[in-house]
Amino acid sequence: MITRIEKKSTYSRRYQIYVNDELQFSVHEDVLVKHRLYKGMPIDPQQIQEILSSEEYGKVRQATLRYLSYKPRTIWEVKQYLAGKDFATEYTEQVIQDFQDQGYLDDRQYARSWVEERRAHKGHGQIRLRQEMLKKGIAEKWIDEALSYTDNDEERQQAMKIAERRYLRIYQDSWPKVERRLGQYLLRQGYSAEIVYPILTIFRSRHEQEKRGDF
Repeated sequence: MITRIEKKSTYSRRYQIYVNDELQFSVHEDVLVKHRLYKGMPIDPQQIQEILSSEEYGKVRQATLRYLSYKPRTIWEVKQYLAGKDFATEYTEQVIQDFQDQGYLDDRQYARSWVEERRAHKGHGQIRLRQEMLKKGIAEKWIDEALSYTDNDEERQQAMKIAERRYLRIYQDSWPKVERRLGQYLLRQGYSAEIVYPILTIFRSRHEQEKRGDF
């Protein structure tokens, strides 16, 4: 029988549960309410185990919510984070599945948002975007889908846009140096050689005209 329920401190949301006048375990307020624990309540070992399971699940859930509160995460990132917390696998798997069912974890939507954000703010091309998402453990089917919303013309326009910004910073150098720096920059940003080389041809012509004073 539960003989006493004691709040750990004034501002704490945890409670100590005494069974037959001996401290048996402590639980979060949510678990206390879920299992409707009260002084004088009969309780057996099986019920205690169920309560402790709820407590462990709650710890994993709270840890996951805190991790997600900073920014969106992929399923793989959450798994890696929880693996470092020494939680039992059964609870981490259950929480991850519940969060997927509730829409808190959605790699498909994450991939689409990642592509939109990185293209808009970083100017990254498809090769780099793919590499970044693979590192985050996103399934290739979601990566392919997210990248499919950008066609080749949009990819070229984006590459040309960031090439223009970079060119204005280095155009005073000799063309071989400009070509090397501009080409390496575009490749690092994740654009294919098929896109980069035609852009370099355009800027080579422009560079020659500027050097002659014709531009």
